[in-house]
Amino acid sequence: MMSEAVQTIIIGAGQSGLSLSYHLQQRGIRHLVLERERAFSQWYKVWDNFYMNTANWLNNLPGEPQPFAAGQPRGGLGRKADALAYFQAYLDALDPPLIENCPVTRVRPQPDGTWQVDTPQAVYHTPNVAVCIGNFHRPNIPPFAAALPSSVPQLHSSRYRNPAQITTPNVFVVGSGNSGVQICDDLARAGRFERLYLALSGNRTVPYRLLGVVPTYEIVRLLRLQDLRVDTWPVKWVVHHLEGKGDPAFHVSPKKLARAFGVRLVGRAVGVSGENVTCSDGSRVPLQDLTVLWCTGYRADYDFIEVQPREKAFDERGRPRHRRGVVPGCPGLFFVGLRFQSIVASHNIYGCGHDAAYIAGQIAQRLEG
Repeated sequence: MMSEAVQTIIIGAGQSGLSLSYHLQQRGIRHLVLERERAFSQWYKVWDNFYMNTANWLNNLPGEPQPFAAGQPRGGLGRKADALAYFQAYLDALDPPLIENCPVTRVRPQPDGTWQVDTPQAVYHTPNVAVCIGNFHRPNIPPFAAALPSSVPQLHSSRYRNPAQITTPNVFVVGSGNSGVQICDDLARAGRFERLYLALSGNRTVPYRLLGVVPTYEIVRLLRLQDLRVDTWPVKWVVHHLEGKGDPAFHVSPKKLARAFGVRLVGRAVGVSGENVTCSDGSRVPLQDLTVLWCTGYRADYDFIEVQPREKAFDERGRPRHRRGVVPGCPGLFFVGLRFQSIVASHNIYGCGHDAAYIAGQIAQRLEG
């Protein structure tokens, strides 16, 4: 098997990995970007009628050749097609040192302070590894899903594309974060289901306009709320209350879905009892002629990173122990694209470019040292 030495390995060719590639190119640092599938693969997998929950002006990568959703209002919400066109243009302009269809199977530190990165095609040796795989790893489905009868179709949001996939007259959407609310809205507008249920999970809803007048993202832009650092006390409070929850729904709320389409709102799904799914508010959702659509997010999976003891790099929940994406216990190990990595918008398109610039600087200092 081929063995190669590289100054930096970037794992993941989404917005985080390619933002970091841009900044490393600007510094003349030789690197490779390894991608399991294709560049920006997660964006190709979102449902057909997906729309952004960040305004067009907030979706900008470093060195972009064109604005996101060019020709459309900057305060508007772009669609899936806008995102794919933007990312393809960015990829063409950046022309990164990218290897697609190259899954990383193992990352481990070496006695000399470098890192070994294993793939099916080659083994790489590098002083720096930047993990840029975002927050979408393994679907997070509650354990009680296994108790559902085999006659009840189940689908995670990662596999949902459009209402035509659903063959039952009734649908139970579990989770009221941005994905759950958007998908429930998509199903409701199809007009072909007898009953739609939405299990509330405690997520917030951000209105498109405050008091029905001022666009919410205009306030965000003017006050630069997206740039607030997470180590300041007001943001620490917000981060604490968002812990374990998905992104807030934007523009459409569960209450609007109930009023406009008759969607039945129930409490958090907690188990299966007889012929029903039971909910935290005492509601019961009948299993007959029902499809359950899990919009319950994802869980982290960094098992391919082999450090001993594991506590040097990860906490008890498997999340990276880092300071702005730098792992103090593992020199040369970096992350970009983590939720609340350094600022409020870290995991969004805008924020990952901000963090990538910082990590590129840290890599440069390490190479100089």
